[in-house]
Amino acid sequence: MELTTLKATSRVLGANRDNARLRKAGQIPAVYYGKGMEALNIAVSEIDVRKVLAPGKRYTLLDLEIDGKAGNPAVIYTYQKDAITQKITHIDFLKIAEDSMVKVRVPVKLNGLPVGVKTQGGVFSKEARYLVLAAKPACIPTVLEMDISDFGTNITFYAKDFKLPEGVELASGPRTVIFTISSKSKKKDDTAAAAAEAAPAAAAAPAAAPAADAEKK
Repeated sequence: MELTTLKATSRVLGANRDNARLRKAGQIPAVYYGKGMEALNIAVSEIDVRKVLAPGKRYTLLDLEIDGKAGNPAVIYTYQKDAITQKITHIDFLKIAEDSMVKVRVPVKLNGLPVGVKTQGGVFSKEARYLVLAAKPACIPTVLEMDISDFGTNITFYAKDFKLPEGVELASGPRTVIFTISSKSKKKDDTAAAAAEAAPAAAAAPAAAPAADAEKK
C-alpha cells in the first residue's frame, strides 16, 4: 500500500481561540482516530493539505508523520469549511488498514449529452452528486464516471445500476436516483393540465349569463 507522507504535530485540545491562532499561523486543527486507538488531536499545514485535496486526490492514502514519527496510515474522512472564506477549518483523519473496508463519499461525473435530450426533446435532471461506497483503501476511486450519451427518454437511473470498479461496494441505498430523462418537462404537463381543467368552465360561462338576465325580468 503506497502512502503519501503528510507532516502533523500533536496539539492539546483547548479553547476556540487556540484553534484561531493555529489557523492564523497556516495550520488546520485536526483529529486522527480509528479502531483500536485513542483519538489524537493534531494540526497540519494548510498548504500541504491543499496538495492532498487537489482534484483527483480526494482519497489519497496518507502516512501521518506525527511529531516526526511515521507509520500512521490514514485518509481524510471528513472536513469542514468556513461558509464565507471556504477555507478548511477542521479535518478528521481516519486510521486505515490494508484489509479494512472504508466508507467514503465519492462524486459522480456524468459525461456526454443524452440522445434523449439531443434529438428526442427530453429533459435531463441529475439527482445525486455523490454516492457512498465501501472499499479497501487501495481500491477507493476518486470519482465515479459514466458516459450517458446513448440514453433515451423515460429513464430513471438508480445507484444499483452503476457499474462499480472491482473491490468497491455500494453503501448508498440501491434505489438512490442518479439521474432521470423525462419525455417532456413537468412544467409543460402542469400547464396543459390547467388549461384542460379551465376549458369546461370557460365554455359554460356564456350560457349562464342569459339565465341571470331572465331572472331580473
